[in-house]
Amino acid sequence: MARRLCRLPRLLLPLAAAPKPQPRLPALNPSPAAHLRPSPSSPTLTPSLSAFPRLFSSSSAGDSSMVVVGSADSFEDIHAKVQVEKLPAVFYYTAVWCGPCRMMAPVIEKMSRQYPKIPVYKVDIDMDGLGTRLSNLKIFSIPTFHFYHKGEKSSEVVGADVKKLEAAMESLHK
Repeated sequence: MARRLCRLPRLLLPLAAAPKPQPRLPALNPSPAAHLRPSPSSPTLTPSLSAFPRLFSSSSAGDSSMVVVGSADSFEDIHAKVQVEKLPAVFYYTAVWCGPCRMMAPVIEKMSRQYPKIPVYKVDIDMDGLGTRLSNLKIFSIPTFHFYHKGEKSSEVVGADVKKLEAAMESLHK
């Protein structure tokens, strides 16, 4: 099976010149509500990224180790803490607009429940202030998974490869 991944050419551009990705919703099968005109009293329906809430929300189950990183500063703090305190961790770099990332979301969520002692940090690559840091970490495609053991990066999985992801998670668990 070929690996599926999204390339990130915008990370190679200077930070100021990098365009912000615009969300696109498929127009192939519009909903019946799209043909209705809103009345003056009803709000206009505009598509937003909130159509994908489960991709960037933490699990409602109490046994999941998934942590959604909310800002570039918190990412820096978490990343430094993992390295200094020599903790095991998985960093999952993803984006809402990435198809392979959406495919891997339930897989990594299941693994975070299967291995609750290994925290999985879900990082949205489109967060403000994160571009330079991602370039330094050599994140050029998503989904990308970095596995840390004793504070050091022990392995990396790039693309939507479930078997490699399961193998890397199992080796980190041992």
